Amino acid sequence: MNNVKTFGPGELLRAPDEIMDFADGKALDWRLVVFLATATATGCALFGFAVGSFVDLKVAALDAAKMAGVAAFSFGLCFPSLYVFAAISGSKLSAARLAVLGLVCTATLGCLLAALSPILWLFSVSTEKPAFIVILSCILATLSFVFAVRPIIAAAQKKIVANSSGLNVWLAVFAVIALQAVTLVRPMLAPLGSERDPPGKRFFLEHFIRSIR
Repeated sequence: MNNVKTFGPGELLRAPDEIMDFADGKALDWRLVVFLATATATGCALFGFAVGSFVDLKVAALDAAKMAGVAAFSFGLCFPSLYVFAAISGSKLSAARLAVLGLVCTATLGCLLAALSPILWLFSVSTEKPAFIVILSCILATLSFVFAVRPIIAAAQKKIVANSSGLNVWLAVFAVIALQAVTLVRPMLAPLGSERDPPGKRFFLEHFIRSIR
């Protein structure tokens, strides 16, 4: 990448390999880091806003903040495992460059979530079934995670890592942690001031199944 200022979501989605040129000793451009982190947080926030629109604007704004926080919290929690799984995949990148590699994946995820948010928003403001919103949110998020694998494949093709297996496992770990973090910040489909339902600690599968029922 020659000019970070002109870099945007389109370039990220079309050719993620073009921004991963940091394995040859080039200086790390921190403007790229800011872009990737912003894309991740913005996409997650828009998705949260679409979810919370099921209730009202106040809940939508709170859910947007929750989802952005979930993304940041999950990435920070999963960074040690990123280092381990990258090493398993044959990576010799520094911690800073590994963080960029991880952010390329989460930024791709954020772009996809942002693109799908209008669809979720439409159903959120036009249906009365919270179970349907939960199911639709899970489907759209799953589709986004599937396409977030592309940067990992590109990293393997550019020989940044020897193979993509370890990083694929890391992305799956990130997904599980994010789902548990969403469960931690519940409720997301209830008016402000509502109590957790069910209360106490919950595993994310138990929480989502209960929400659907």
